[in-house]
Amino acid sequence: MQKIKWNLFFGVLATLAFCSLLMIRLEFFHTRPEQVTNIPFSKVQHPKETWMNIYQNDSKIGFIHRTLKKTGQQFHFNETVFMQINMMGVTQAINIMTDGDLKQDMTLDSFKFNLHSGIFNFDTHGHINKNKLILFTGSPDKQEKIEIPLKDVPHISGGIYDAAFRANLKNNSARSFSIFDPSTMSIQSIKVSRNADEIISVMGKRVLTKKYCADFMGARQCAWLDNEGDILKESGIMGFSIEKTSKDKALEGIAQGANIDLTQISSIPANLEINEPEKLKEIKLNISGINHLPFLNGDRQSYKGHLLTISKEFLVSPSDFNAKLPADVSVFLKPSPLIQSNNPLIRAQVGKIVKPTDSAEQKARKIISWVYRNIEKKPTLSVPNALEVLKNKSGDCNEHSVLTVALLRAAGIPAQSEAGLVYLRGRFYYHAWCVLYLDKWVTADAVFNQLPADVTHIRLIRGESNEQLNLMGVIGKIKLEVLAQRR
Repeated sequence: MQKIKWNLFFGVLATLAFCSLLMIRLEFFHTRPEQVTNIPFSKVQHPKETWMNIYQNDSKIGFIHRTLKKTGQQFHFNETVFMQINMMGVTQAINIMTDGDLKQDMTLDSFKFNLHSGIFNFDTHGHINKNKLILFTGSPDKQEKIEIPLKDVPHISGGIYDAAFRANLKNNSARSFSIFDPSTMSIQSIKVSRNADEIISVMGKRVLTKKYCADFMGARQCAWLDNEGDILKESGIMGFSIEKTSKDKALEGIAQGANIDLTQISSIPANLEINEPEKLKEIKLNISGINHLPFLNGDRQSYKGHLLTISKEFLVSPSDFNAKLPADVSVFLKPSPLIQSNNPLIRAQVGKIVKPTDSAEQKARKIISWVYRNIEKKPTLSVPNALEVLKNKSGDCNEHSVLTVALLRAAGIPAQSEAGLVYLRGRFYYHAWCVLYLDKWVTADAVFNQLPADVTHIRLIRGESNEQLNLMGVIGKIKLEVLAQRR
């Protein structure tokens, strides 16, 4: 009998990584005011409406509709994105909406963001208050408030490339901008460079364009703008691209089965078969094609040169536990915006799973087993949110990971999310799991009901969704060779 029904290894990070790049075009980035060539409010030509098609390897998978217009002494912007994504052989629809108001100088005043996919829904809205970005997430009756300090004045110039256009970047020059990503509720840095002008074909016409390229988390995306600063075309990772079109063309149907399974194309073939990976005590691999990742080395992983050795952990006896947690570990008992370990619903669920008299290891095993047995293994395109997973009782490895971490923290066990690669049926797939502290950090995977997780779990990233964006820079670049297995 198979352990799982689905190939539960997420193209979802790759997909959300693309979504993040896609949304950068309308994100909340801030640059120093003196760096931007401002256009007088009275001379900006609006309203403005743009339609674009989204392609994956030249097959249409969705569209974008964007508007920007004057409303009194402000601008009002709206962007709607619709995509159909094939993940694990299942095609899913994903809807993204960003809406808000800008001041005359194009600084952000307020915004609303919604990502909806199937039964999952992620909402956040916020506004600027002096030097803070005030965010609210969750349902209207139970909202979490988050404050993000801002060093610079936030701007939206219609997108990161619009910002570069307005900043008057010269050929072969570059500038870094900071962006706010609502899907991870974090501020990131992005470098934009101006390349040589190019002539491209758009909507049947050949146009001389200004070319800009953005380097975001090691992933490269380029855009071609006309002389007015309108984006005509963009190219991204994994064969994604965007191209300006007419409303009628944008609203045309999407061919069923045209899109490619992201899970499969982002996976890496293994050079040999690994039988019963849960029985391995150690594995050695040659890994290349990646930039430095801070969590590739440490704990059960040893990384030197291109040689990666992963050893299976052992659990210490409960009598050997140090009752006092180190300060740098106890911080991982605290809740975060998407891992709401202090929420009454999360705490109540923990009370149903474990007993107060259980040891830390018993609590951990019971929680991992409960998530394994009660969360339906289903590919999901959304922002992983522990409360939503507990409510919907379904999701892929991301959802399993965030809920497991939230339950562990609520039970008094420090825990974090991890992401990387795992072996299944001849390939290494992108996957997410967790790591918990039982007098030392130990990996665990609720998808497979493993504590500790088997050694084919290759950790590339440790941390929440903002850290996992670093995977964007390695997807499609990693090469693996299994050198040795020890039982």
